[in-house]
Amino acid sequence: MSNFFSTLKQMGVEQYGISILFDDETVSVSVLPKSSANDKALQSLKPLTLRGNVMEVDEKFFQILQKPLEQTKTLFRNTAAFEKSLQETEQKTQQAKKKKESASKKAIELKQLLKEKGFNPMTDHKKATDIANEILRIDPNHKEAQKVVKEMKAYESPNLFEQWK
Repeated sequence: MSNFFSTLKQMGVEQYGISILFDDETVSVSVLPKSSANDKALQSLKPLTLRGNVMEVDEKFFQILQKPLEQTKTLFRNTAAFEKSLQETEQKTQQAKKKKESASKKAIELKQLLKEKGFNPMTDHKKATDIANEILRIDPNHKEAQKVVKEMKAYESPNLFEQWK
């Protein structure tokens, strides 16, 4: 027996649809490489079809299929790599969007805290500083949060004589 499956596996395509039709001494073999990629265009690939007498197909089957299957394998790999890259980029974009939304919500929370009637920097500076630091962890260049942290430092350990220097 030949090493048909080993050779087919070495072609580098993971899945095939194979149809074989015998008509007296003639054989027709259709080989359809399949991809796990989601690209709809790959689903429209037509099968590679070989027709000849049984001896010819036995001898030349892999020689004839080698080049088209190598091209197909490259196409499948490139498509799979592109889809993976696209998925990773979408995830990064979603994460960045969530971070931006989170920073925006915290900035609104900080503004509301500072505008409250009962806000007293002497007693509420820690809460304001904590919110500002959360914003800065998400967006280190956030100007308002930087300003609040700087302003609230004066209330952390107030020195009555500091203002008279």
